[in-house]
Amino acid sequence: MDDKIVKPLSREELLEFEKAQNKTGLVYLSRIPPFMKPPKIKHLLSQYGEVGRVYLVPEDPKIKERRAKYSGNRKKNYTEGWVEFMDKKVAKLVAVTLNTQPIGGNRRNNYHDDLWNIKYLPKFKWNHLTEQIAYENAARVRRLQAEISQGRRENKEYIKKVEKAKMIQNIEQKKEKKRKAIESERDNASETLPVDVDETKKKPKISEDNDTVTSTNIKSTSNNNQKRRHIKQRKLITKEFDVTTGDARNSLKTDDEVKRTSSGIKGVLNKVFGK
Repeated sequence: MDDKIVKPLSREELLEFEKAQNKTGLVYLSRIPPFMKPPKIKHLLSQYGEVGRVYLVPEDPKIKERRAKYSGNRKKNYTEGWVEFMDKKVAKLVAVTLNTQPIGGNRRNNYHDDLWNIKYLPKFKWNHLTEQIAYENAARVRRLQAEISQGRRENKEYIKKVEKAKMIQNIEQKKEKKRKAIESERDNASETLPVDVDETKKKPKISEDNDTVTSTNIKSTSNNNQKRRHIKQRKLITKEFDVTTGDARNSLKTDDEVKRTSSGIKGVLNKVFGK
């Protein structure tokens, strides 16, 4: 289907349109009777003058859903509205006359006892209303977008903080496990560590003949160094008896003499003990 071609207005038609628009007047309805629809509004106000366009604002969908859920009433309700009169004098007169007055009509009518809440809007035209509605819709969209973006930012920040808390908790758990492992290792090491016992010092060996002492090595243990101590054997000192003077004197013997003397002593002992 081809689109309808709109012819441009001539200068005379444009002037007539502007004159008609300037002649119109708008009234504002701050309250709409329950479940009253735009055709009903137009029908009631047409009794007082020629009515042009009517616009009513529907209620919030959430309120409608709540009402339908609890009462089962799914009728469409309106909160406020604007009515255009073709003559602004009629619009002003209607607003002054009908404001706070009952709607009236047939007594069986559901809106018989409801009151009109009408106010005349001076210097306010229908194009202003459409601009205002468009502006309000755009503002509503921007507000919703801002709320959504704020919710997303809060959600991201919350998730970030949760992840950070989990990371800190994992770090603390790892530190606690590591500390417990170190403490258990220390306890096991203290239980299994042998007690350091100093080596007993070896006593020097006494040779078979009571007159000589063999050399022994005394070992002392330490952490890094081991020292050896050597005991040097003293030379054999014997006493000789001088027959002439009758005195005893000490005399040092050489190694050969000591060996001969010790071998002689051994031989005597062997004979005595039968070895």
